Amino acid sequence: MLVIALVFFVCLGALLGIALGYAAILFRVESNPLVDQIEAILPGGQCGQCGEAGCRQAAEKMVAGELNPNACPPGGSNLAVSVAEMLGVSIDVADQDKPLVAYIAESQCTGCNRCYKACPFDAIVGAPKQLHTVIKDVCTGCQLCQKACSQGCLSMVEVQPDAANWYWPKPTLPVAV
Repeated sequence: MLVIALVFFVCLGALLGIALGYAAILFRVESNPLVDQIEAILPGGQCGQCGEAGCRQAAEKMVAGELNPNACPPGGSNLAVSVAEMLGVSIDVADQDKPLVAYIAESQCTGCNRCYKACPFDAIVGAPKQLHTVIKDVCTGCQLCQKACSQGCLSMVEVQPDAANWYWPKPTLPVAV
């Protein structure tokens, strides 16, 4: 009896697997491969800072030319350059703001867990009713945690230059007066 049940469920699983495979081929939705490539390099946090509902919509608008390649603040200038190269357009990233990272004033944090739940990148570590802290290497500066903090103990600070993320100031020419 056990063998009959086992054979039945194996056959049922195989039949349903074949049916799902056929349905995937039959109902496949064709999409623009360039949109797929751009979506793959976007951060994927669905933060909405670009003004779109998610990264897929932002990628579609970038390909259509309705959104600038540097519209994604968490991605920074490296992402903007990559997207611009994929789209074949040129952009000026010299005037972009410096990258931000979240900072929690731990003396004011009550452990309400709102910032932890709001972070789409899992950059905040903590537990309910305990102090929270930010993993600076993971934080993209999307500011969703700052909006969610009811205590006002979370702020955005510039990333401090170190060996991993240093930058030179933009060169300027002296102006003769």
